[in-house]
Amino acid sequence: MANVLCAGFVCGDLVLRPVDELPPAGGNRFVQQAQLTIGGCAANTAVAFARLLAQRDGTSALAGRIGRNALGALLRQALGQEGVDVAPLLDTPGTATAINTALVTSSGERSFYVYPGACDLLIPDDLPDSLLRRYDHLHLAAVGALPGLAGIAGASVARRARALGLSVSLDITLNPPRDTAADVGPLLPHVDLLLPNLAEAQAMFESHDVDTLLRRGLDSGARLVGIKLGSDGCVLASGHQRVDMPAFPVDVVDTCGAGDAWTAAAVTTWLAGWPLVEIARFANAAGALCTLALGATAGMAGFETVRRFAAAASDRHRFS
Repeated sequence: MANVLCAGFVCGDLVLRPVDELPPAGGNRFVQQAQLTIGGCAANTAVAFARLLAQRDGTSALAGRIGRNALGALLRQALGQEGVDVAPLLDTPGTATAINTALVTSSGERSFYVYPGACDLLIPDDLPDSLLRRYDHLHLAAVGALPGLAGIAGASVARRARALGLSVSLDITLNPPRDTAADVGPLLPHVDLLLPNLAEAQAMFESHDVDTLLRRGLDSGARLVGIKLGSDGCVLASGHQRVDMPAFPVDVVDTCGAGDAWTAAAVTTWLAGWPLVEIARFANAAGALCTLALGATAGMAGFETVRRFAAAASDRHRFS
């Protein structure tokens, strides 16, 4: 059993598909699909944890900031219906809830326009020891897009969590022109699992070589470094082992949330003590399933669904 607290970016996602070109100034384009859904790395990952842990006697909670407005109320309600404990999610008077416009191409790739809103006001005091000690694991999501948790501020939270006996995982978000290395570097000695995508890892460690990225992540103090490679799968490394795992081929609808589903699956199985190769396979399966539906959370699956998909897909590859 694991009780997980996710903390970080929480927003509403306005997802539009297909968007293969932007309209000219003053013009318009029509899309075939549109949804307003749960969004933000912390919220998405909290939903993924809730679905994975529901069958394993665990719980998922979400800490962050939303505005005291209609969108914030809708998000709080939707997250609660997903089984996420939203008691640590703070209303912020006078500030709007963050909103993210996701533009999804015909092939399923996405780009974002982001209004950070109340997320900009999340600070270490919003994550006091009295909250942290209720959980077994802290997942910090979208550091880099959270100015109040960047650098030594975020490091203070991770350090306190570790001192209270929690394990800590970290997922980051690029936010140009901010310095990703400066935002993230101070947290790394206090992190058990470092789980960026390739572009984020490259910005953090200033190298394009995957071997170098893994080594620098482990040298920084992480017990496990996982780099998400999109359609190329993932690579995981611990102090004594490396695993390269190809992606499961699927007919992608939307890649929104796939990295968050992957992250929750990797953390869940790491907490359960799985071998590295099985963590990689299970996480890739969770990410693949997430891409089969529009929006970040619609395709996130429960534990047994992910496990069955991973087993069946692995068998097909083995005998093809």
